Amino acid sequence: MKKIFSLFLAMTAFVAVHATDYYFAGEASGWSNNNESFKFVEVDGVLTLEVADLYGEFKVTENGNWHPQHGAAAAGEGVAMNAPYTLVKCIDTPEKPEADAPANAAILMPENSGFEKPRYKDAKLTLDVSNPDAIIINLVAGTLYDYAAGPTTYQIVGAFTNNWSLADAIQFEDVNGVLTANVPDLSGTFKIIKDRSWDEQWATNRETNAGLALGVPYVMSGKLDGADPANLALANPFGSYTNAVLTLEVKDNGEMVLTLVSGDFQLMQADWHIPGEFLGWNCNLEQRFEKIDDNTYELLAPEFGNRFKVVYGNWAVEFGAPNSETVWEINKEYTLAFKGGDFNAIDNAAVFIDCIITLEVDYENVEVKITISSESTDVEDVVVPNTTTKIIENGQMYIIRDGVRYNALGGVVK
Repeated sequence: MKKIFSLFLAMTAFVAVHATDYYFAGEASGWSNNNESFKFVEVDGVLTLEVADLYGEFKVTENGNWHPQHGAAAAGEGVAMNAPYTLVKCIDTPEKPEADAPANAAILMPENSGFEKPRYKDAKLTLDVSNPDAIIINLVAGTLYDYAAGPTTYQIVGAFTNNWSLADAIQFEDVNGVLTANVPDLSGTFKIIKDRSWDEQWATNRETNAGLALGVPYVMSGKLDGADPANLALANPFGSYTNAVLTLEVKDNGEMVLTLVSGDFQLMQADWHIPGEFLGWNCNLEQRFEKIDDNTYELLAPEFGNRFKVVYGNWAVEFGAPNSETVWEINKEYTLAFKGGDFNAIDNAAVFIDCIITLEVDYENVEVKITISSESTDVEDVVVPNTTTKIIENGQMYIIRDGVRYNALGGVVK
């Protein structure tokens, strides 16, 4: 009986000890706190992590969260080869995430290595969590090398690489003399980086502000006066490319040219919304269009007016005014601009009633047309200061001032 009880206690202790998952979160992992590639796993009873390229600062997190976290007692402290370091635990809270947060620990390098950028290749870290409030990390294996002396490499990084993880960035490989990357799901926004570092990066062209289109070489912009370029997106914002093949040309004049050579386009399934002044700046049921067919959508609005935008799925795919000068009028069709500004009415005080708002969408050519129609004979009065009244009648706007009716152009209506 005692043996069975002892075995039960041992099993309980084992489960208790290993109920917590520990992650390495630092420069080498792109500061992701839940990257499965940087999770300590048990090997022969020891929590172990193998890292292909180890360097920089780090912390250790629990269960993929920043609360709690384990770091250094002071900046500049950390772990060296075969020199265990006891980390400091901070039980901060989401309400006060920086409360008494420990400093970042560091992978310490030999002072006399003579290397410009010393790192450890094929490193192995161990973690002793017998005291969960004072866990001990140790660097037990790894080959010291000079990262600056190695060949230059380029990678593509984005939300599709484990949420912008540098460690998971997809590398361009030399294929018959052409730098080529295979991306399983090219979506959202992304950048090109050098040597898995943010020090050098290339993305949206500052002059054109265009997106990346299939088969069209794209000249990217790099950093300018220390400012990072904006994230690059696909020219067609309605979907993604699976099995994407990209090439990168590094020209002698410094130009970086990215080309989406091939891929299978996948249309994102999402709802259309029209957030704005009258319906509210949300993407809820009140602002949602009903699908008429694959390219046509309608929304019935009892009242409508002033400014709005049109959104597909989320605010990352929004359409607005064709340009800053164009204002919309009732019963007219307009082609909206991707990432355009708020679309203002010709009269921001007018209220149109019983409106039918129609969208015509060409997904392939990224063209969105809108028509706001009102055929009602009802009148909605909008009283403005002094003796002026604006009304909408039969879909037309009129201004009544001192008993005289004027049209939108100021002409007297008899």
